[in-house]
Amino acid sequence: MGMIIISGAVLGGLLSLLLNITVATGAISGAIVGGIVGTWYKHKSSAESKQDQDSQTMQLREEELDIKKERVQTGEVKIHKEIVEDKKTITVPIRREEMVIEAGSEDELRIPLKEEEIEISKHPVQLNEVTIKKQQIKDVQHIKENVKKEVAVVETEGKADVIEKEEQ
Repeated sequence: MGMIIISGAVLGGLLSLLLNITVATGAISGAIVGGIVGTWYKHKSSAESKQDQDSQTMQLREEELDIKKERVQTGEVKIHKEIVEDKKTITVPIRREEMVIEAGSEDELRIPLKEEEIEISKHPVQLNEVTIKKQQIKDVQHIKENVKKEVAVVETEGKADVIEKEEQ
């Protein structure tokens, strides 16, 4: 507080030169004003200090959510080509020659017999392109199984005349 009174006296002395009054009167007036200002400041400061002691503040905070999206792999589908073997049945008509022997001359005749033979070759053919999508499908399965049957076998001895005809 003493500093405030001395500062007030110095300022009062400087003002006395501007106002054409004696320096002593200005210094005394400045000291009085400085004392009043100092007292007022001290009183105000202690009131604020008392108010600071009576009340306290607390910061209130709240969490906020930070949302980030990230794509993660949940599964995997692998698609590849595989070769499967299937039985395929094709009906091909063929011709063959049969020997028909009728009673007649006893000269020896030689007649060549011929028949058509089937030649099988394989080559790849593009069936389609595969489009991949998810859907539910119903499937029908055909099962193929080998079956046996009995057939007649003709065995001849000696001079037996046999005529074989194809069944139609």
